[in-house]
Amino acid sequence: MKTTPSPRLPVQTLNPTLWRTCRVLAGANRIKLLRQVHDHPGQHVAALAKAAGIGRPYASQEMRRIQSRGLLRPVKRGIAVVYSPIPDPQVPTAAPLLKAIRAALESRPAERDADMARIAAGLAHERRIALARSLMQRPKTQAQLLAECPMAPCSLQLHLRTLAKAGFVATRGRVLSFQTPDHPLGQALAKLLRQGVAR
Repeated sequence: MKTTPSPRLPVQTLNPTLWRTCRVLAGANRIKLLRQVHDHPGQHVAALAKAAGIGRPYASQEMRRIQSRGLLRPVKRGIAVVYSPIPDPQVPTAAPLLKAIRAALESRPAERDADMARIAAGLAHERRIALARSLMQRPKTQAQLLAECPMAPCSLQLHLRTLAKAGFVATRGRVLSFQTPDHPLGQALAKLLRQGVAR
């Protein structure tokens, strides 16, 4: 008996690198480490880990994850590694996102850093990238979104709640529309979506 495969989104609607970068930025400890790198440049990983309240091996792993998205540059100083907030020119999204992160860190207190993780979580899934781009074209109902981006209705509702919590979706009656969060990171991510950045 043949089974019907679950519907998948068209590949061209996805932006895998952007959602993976957002997944990295959605981590609370990674945001803490970015704050430490920004506020106290030149510290080695052990000092960053202590300031962030996490173990050194875990901090080292988290720093490598941030670096993999092009948001940090490692420099060896003896046996220690020091990270600088310098974007990787080979990652198109790195410079605008790092600029937005710096703006948020400079204009908001550390107590508000969790906002960045919440906003990044909104686009930390390939389906949410597709949904956001669909709503950028024009407002839609859930039924219209399901017709354009096939998935289980319960999955759609979960993704829409996450997008709304991040500030990317507004609802009026049964109609959903895209909105840009009032935050440097949200504004940068919305701009990247509009530009259709491929990496």
